[in-house]
Amino acid sequence: MSFFGRDRESQQPSPPTPTPAPPAATRPNPKDRAPAGNQATHIAAGSKVVGQISGSAELVIDGTVDGEIDLESRVVIGASGHVKGEIRARAVQVGGKVQGNVCGHERVEVLASGRLEGDVVSPRVVIAEGAFFKGKVEMTEKGQAKPGAPQSAGRPATGSGGPPPAGAASGGARPGVAASGAAPAAKGKGA
Repeated sequence: MSFFGRDRESQQPSPPTPTPAPPAATRPNPKDRAPAGNQATHIAAGSKVVGQISGSAELVIDGTVDGEIDLESRVVIGASGHVKGEIRARAVQVGGKVQGNVCGHERVEVLASGRLEGDVVSPRVVIAEGAFFKGKVEMTEKGQAKPGAPQSAGRPATGSGGPPPAGAASGGARPGVAASGAAPAAKGKGA
């Protein structure tokens, strides 16, 4: 005799339970990884990288990078991030400080906290109110951003070589300041 029918349960075969496959003993194949959109490399605040960075994963910079960045994905420079060098990527978002030319194959965005000193080449450029930008912008058609040269082919980096046309604003000009450096004309001779 059994308590609560335990003997009957032990006599009946239990349904088979699926067993997980043992883990493979080999290394994972890099081709089997998730697409680059799901991966990101983070350079934390207080870290410094010197040299060239290239690859396909997204890059988030909260530390310092001194060198060239060439990615197939997106580069995000956080508010505490600082980059000194050229950046080429699918999209670039500047929330910190960048000193160098930026080429975004799809988009370049400078946030209100961002500071960008360099030329920009991209089909879409967004500069938020309050952001600092000093340089030139060259708008291209999507997919036609020149990855190696932020300046136009056949045109010198400094423009035509002569002085800027009267009234032309230079990069970094502020409202109310004459772009040519000349003081505003005074009203009348005795004024």
